[in-house]
Amino acid sequence: MQEARPQRIDQRSPAQLRGLSLTPDFTAAALGSVLIATGRTRVLCTASLEPRTPKWLAHGGWITAEYAMLPGATSPRGRREASGRSKEIQRLIGRSLRAGVDLAKLVGPDGGLSIVCDCDVIEADGGTRTAAVTGAWVALEIALRKLVASDRLATHPGLGPVAAVSVGIVAPGGADGAEADPVAMLDLCYEEDSRAHVDLNVVMRGGRPGALSPDGRPGLVEVQGTGERGDFSRAQLDRMLDLAEAGIVELMAAQQAALNQVGV
Repeated sequence: MQEARPQRIDQRSPAQLRGLSLTPDFTAAALGSVLIATGRTRVLCTASLEPRTPKWLAHGGWITAEYAMLPGATSPRGRREASGRSKEIQRLIGRSLRAGVDLAKLVGPDGGLSIVCDCDVIEADGGTRTAAVTGAWVALEIALRKLVASDRLATHPGLGPVAAVSVGIVAPGGADGAEADPVAMLDLCYEEDSRAHVDLNVVMRGGRPGALSPDGRPGLVEVQGTGERGDFSRAQLDRMLDLAEAGIVELMAAQQAALNQVGV
């Protein structure tokens, strides 16, 4: 008899991403923008040119990020002021985006350029930080292409796409409310994340055509992982990283499809 496949709250398989959409040029004011929706999580990501680089930066350009969850993104209503969690997440987003750009080449005719990527969560159902990274890279890429097209940049400084996804060890809930043995699951929604035995966020960078690693696989940029209910094994970590890599390959394909809609 074939063993039943663990069912998730939204009937996905353990290795399946949530429904994903990326809508580029979602706003007109920003140099680059995208609305990313993954499941019920929605994040508006914009990339804007700043007039100057940080004072401590001697050469090249700079990329930073800001992250906020709008009060109505959760129930009950959240608070508008920045929290320690928000600051930690925006540092993660900034580090991730800088890994995808040669900052030494982010220089225009008048010197280094600075770009700030704003990530505002409209609705939250888990994975807001990973969705923000994936969406912010698309907004940033649109901005960089426009800067090249307008001769503000001589060459495109991109090193490859950057995307992120959550993965965890979660016990599937049965029809009777009982939990089965924990298994590795990709792209956790809030309900899964809240009862995960292990929670992992993975950021990876791909390469541009002709510049991929020898095996063509994306490389790790950052891994954030915690055993929420004890420890976890090396084998479980390897399984989660395998799931994350496969999911990120899909995310990068979606990023490219979104960019194909943009006329730059």
